[in-house]
Amino acid sequence: MRGPDMPAESIRRTWNYTQLAKDSVKARWSHDAKAKQAAQKLVAERLGRMRGLPQKVGQMMAFSADPSKQDAFGSLYESADPLPWSTMRSILQSVWEVDPDTLFQAIDPHGKAASLGQVHAATMHEGRKLAIKIQYPGIHDAVMADLAGLGWLAKPFGNLSGGFDLDGYREVILEGLKTELDYRQEAASQAAFANGPGQSPWVIVPQVDQELSSKNVLVSEWIDGDTWQGVQTHWSREEKSELGRRLLFWFVECLFEHGQMHADLHPGNVRFVRTSDGPKIVLYDFGSVYHMSATERLTLLRFIQATREKTEAPLPFLVALGFKRELLEPLATRLPALSRVLLEPFCVEHPYDTSDWRLSERLNDLLADERMNFRMAGPPKLIYLLRSFHALITYLSGLEAKVLWGRALEVHLKKHRQAMDELTLPSIPTEDYNTLAKYLKVQVSRDGQLKASVTLAAGAIDRLEKFLDDETLQRIQEERIDLAKIVRDVRRSGYVPGSVFWLNDPQREVKVWLE
Repeated sequence: MRGPDMPAESIRRTWNYTQLAKDSVKARWSHDAKAKQAAQKLVAERLGRMRGLPQKVGQMMAFSADPSKQDAFGSLYESADPLPWSTMRSILQSVWEVDPDTLFQAIDPHGKAASLGQVHAATMHEGRKLAIKIQYPGIHDAVMADLAGLGWLAKPFGNLSGGFDLDGYREVILEGLKTELDYRQEAASQAAFANGPGQSPWVIVPQVDQELSSKNVLVSEWIDGDTWQGVQTHWSREEKSELGRRLLFWFVECLFEHGQMHADLHPGNVRFVRTSDGPKIVLYDFGSVYHMSATERLTLLRFIQATREKTEAPLPFLVALGFKRELLEPLATRLPALSRVLLEPFCVEHPYDTSDWRLSERLNDLLADERMNFRMAGPPKLIYLLRSFHALITYLSGLEAKVLWGRALEVHLKKHRQAMDELTLPSIPTEDYNTLAKYLKVQVSRDGQLKASVTLAAGAIDRLEKFLDDETLQRIQEERIDLAKIVRDVRRSGYVPGSVFWLNDPQREVKVWLE
């Protein structure tokens, strides 16, 4: 792979971007299932051949709970085509100034390709097994060229470029790639992570061989385990449940105790091991680690607590975390409801099933035409935290793990309570959680006599059909009442108290309301 200063390569890469944009439009808008799958596969193949930043975009698309995307894009993190061993061998010989074959008992010539380099397994003469990650030749220049065309890379996600601070995102991504493109920095990051979040008994971080590592070669111990696909296919329900619990508790610990998050947790960078002490997580590739300052994580922790207990308005917290006040103030009346939806898993008192969350659907209903305000208000630096959080949710969904999120938070709330209380937040008059309904009420009467009365948390309105009996649901259908629209209207109102709907006939009356 040559750099963008080579005219032929530059022309070819520009042409590839043009074709990528066309294929992506087909993948997004095709209504025919087979045509859509074919277009997605074409996009994946093109992203894989381009390597670098395009392949990273493809890996993000691949890691989704949507099986159709996993089928099309999964190859980008597990089996994208590697470069020939002869090409990578010459890089090792140049870096080490010796024939690589003399240093090892064996080297596997069949590498596993990633976005910026590929990994080869090697065995030392004394039997120790190593992973040798070798950076693709010319990838630095290719990535820099990709950053200049970041608008093109937004196309596979639905053309997200319009209205966003692309300069800010480009700068954040560039800073992150500086570490990913310099394996000496990645080695230091891996060592720091091992001494921080990697100290968890549930996590394994391979040790770096500093002597053999360089700017474009990273050598660390080889630790294998089950792939994500293997876990989903072969692990028992109990093992999956415990793995989900450990993933969540470890994630919360990473964030609030260490301020370090592995920000590239796609399945190509993770393996899972069954041990006598329960499941453990093996982590690879530390080129992308998100760091959060002590003030930021205390602010976030207090924000979650305030949302759980409905004690403080959300706008000051969001502004303190870097959101743009001028874009959020028009949404002020809906921010309490928005925060409850965003942080719902932490706010319930039962093991949370992420399949019930329906986050995108609910946020779109709640924000309606102003949803872009919220998306544009967010600071670019949070992109890596959100990417890590999305990975967590995808794993929990794939494991079908129901976990008590609040319990994962308890030790950190207790430990940092004084420091949280001492935080100074921006003084902004705004709506607080008193605008939200607290309860969903359902009453059924027959011949004027109350027959059933149910009181639920107000958030149950999003799953209203689960709490209505078959007879009521049949009547709703007969009366052609659009229950989905009723729920959407409740969301758009910001979950404020009021009547939801009322059914009445000579024998039966059903009332549903929020209060």
